[in-house]
Amino acid sequence: MAEEKILTLNLRKYVSMAPRWRRAPRAIKAVRELVKKNLKVKNVTIGASLNELIWSKGAKNPITKIKVKTIKDGEKVTVDLIETKKREKVTEKRKEEKKEK
Repeated sequence: MAEEKILTLNLRKYVSMAPRWRRAPRAIKAVRELVKKNLKVKNVTIGASLNELIWSKGAKNPITKIKVKTIKDGEKVTVDLIETKKREKVTEKRKEEKKEK
């Protein structure tokens, strides 16, 4: 049976220590590390929407605080983004900006 858990991850400490051009990859690694630490598992998969959100502002300026939903199924954990009204508005706005360009 899969169990769900909601976590708020503060990545600022990990991101600010990395070189500017390596910050988004470091944020992805930090998400994996924090989920492994909190849920005591070895296998963590990051969802496409979460990955896209972290990389949305480029490699040099990733998102630093994220609310995620984890789904634990045995030893495997899938981490994905929680969609909120605020996030939906931001993504719609970005899509419109891309269309205008």
